[in-house]
Amino acid sequence: MKFPITRESLQAFDYAKEQEELKEEEVQKRLTLILDELCKEFKQSMPSNSKEKKFVWRRFNNIVMMNRDYRHSSNKDYTPIFIDKVKEIFIGCDIITDPLKTYLIIDWS
Repeated sequence: MKFPITRESLQAFDYAKEQEELKEEEVQKRLTLILDELCKEFKQSMPSNSKEKKFVWRRFNNIVMMNRDYRHSSNKDYTPIFIDKVKEIFIGCDIITDPLKTYLIIDWS
């Protein structure tokens, strides 16, 4: 619920829809935090990764855990959303995940 709010909005208030919007807002914040973590680790490891032109992020399980945390109320998989966000940050790079989703590779070779 966003304030200020009109009479019409209050009359049309839907609790389930409100809860879904709050959950989605929380998911977006969490995705942003995880992306910030990935970027920070990328910067820190750049000296050792610049030779192979690859970065392996072994904390991909954060997204897997997020899927578990938020899946109880919906069957949404946030992995593709996260990967799309990574592609927006690392433009033109190959983004690869293993089948078990334990790591993510950013390849700019």
